[in-house]
Amino acid sequence: LSDFGKYDINNYDTIFSKNVIITYLNNKITGDYLDFSWDKNLMIISKNVILENDIRSLQADVVEVNTKTRDIKIFMYEENKKVNIKTFR
Repeated sequence: LSDFGKYDINNYDTIFSKNVIITYLNNKITGDYLDFSWDKNLMIISKNVILENDIRSLQADVVEVNTKTRDIKIFMYEENKKVNIKTFR
């Protein structure tokens, strides 16, 4: 879900913005911006990113998901800032 989406008819890439919400099983990722590329098999969620499930909550600047390999990279834009993780146990 998002408030806005822009679709490229040439390569099927899509950019979503404002109130982006991704749900998968018991996981929820929210952010301000999502760039989805079919050619690169890459989904990049950025700006005010929060990943939540029943066990933990994570705050970061960027979450990159390779949709083919399912590898995930989570990082901050600035080197001196750290990803914030909270565990609910």
